[in-house]
Amino acid sequence: MKQPAIFFDRDNTLIVSDGYLGDSTKVKLIRGAAEAVARAHALGFRVVTISNQSGVARGLFTEDAVNAVNDKMQELLFAGNPRAEIDHHEFCPFHPEAKLEQYRQDSDLRKPRPGMILRAAEELDLDLSASWVIGDAARDIEAGHAAGCRTILINDMSLSASPAAMEASLIEPDEIVASLSEALDVIEAAVGTESLHQHSLEATRPAATSAELARIEHLLQAILDQARRRNEHVPEFSLGKMLAGVTQILAIALAMANYFYRPAAEPMTPLLIAIFLEVMTVALLVMGSQR
Repeated sequence: MKQPAIFFDRDNTLIVSDGYLGDSTKVKLIRGAAEAVARAHALGFRVVTISNQSGVARGLFTEDAVNAVNDKMQELLFAGNPRAEIDHHEFCPFHPEAKLEQYRQDSDLRKPRPGMILRAAEELDLDLSASWVIGDAARDIEAGHAAGCRTILINDMSLSASPAAMEASLIEPDEIVASLSEALDVIEAAVGTESLHQHSLEATRPAATSAELARIEHLLQAILDQARRRNEHVPEFSLGKMLAGVTQILAIALAMANYFYRPAAEPMTPLLIAIFLEVMTVALLVMGSQR
C-alpha cells in the first residue's frame, strides 16, 4: 500500500540558508525542525527533502558538498529528536545558465517543475494525492501543486528571505504559516479530519449492508412464493394414473373389437378381458386417489 509523504524544502525551511550553502560546518537547523520531522513520521508520513542546488552548476561547490550538508543536517536532526529521520534526499544540481557545462540544462528536476517529487514518489512508492509540500518559496508551492500534493508556504519573519522566497507566486498555497510547528499543526488537523471522515464511512457501512441483504432476502422470498403458486397448478405425476389410462384404452379397444368382429370361437373371451381391464382401471384410479 502506498504511503503519503511530506516533502520539505531544505534551505530556509529545515536549515538556515538564504543563499548557497556548501560548507557542512555552517549547517544550522531552523527552530523546530527536528520536532517537525519527528511529528511527520508519527502522523504516518515518509519524509523527503527537495532542494535546488544551482551552486553546483555555478561551480561554487560539488555534489559531494551537497551530500555532506545533508549528512550534517541529519546528524543535527537526530541530536534534536531520535525519530527525526529524513527518508530520502532529492536535489537538482542543474541550471540552464550553468557555469559548468555538464550541469547546463533546463532540467525537469529543477523546481518549480515537479521532477524531484515525481522521482522520489516512484522510488519510495508514495501516494502524492495524500502528500504535502512545505517550503519558503513560490517555486516550492508550484512544484507541489504540479505533482498533485497539498502545499504549505512558510513565511518566517525571523529569517532573512532568500531570493527565491521573494519571487512572485503563480499558485496560491493551501495554507500559509509562520513556522514549521504551525505547518505540522495544519497537517495534523487535516489527518484528524480525514480519519474522522473515514471512521464515519465505516460506521455507516454495516447498516447499508444490512439494508441490501434485506432487499435481497425479500426478492428471494418473492421468487419462492411464485414458484410454489406455479407448482400448485401442475398435476402431480402418478404411475397408477398412467397405468389406469393404458388399461382403459386397452379395455375400450377389446370391447370395440368384440362388437364389430364377433369371433366365432369363444366370442365372450375378448369381452371378458375388456371387463377385467376396466375393473383394473377403476382399481388403479382408486389407489392413486388414496396417495
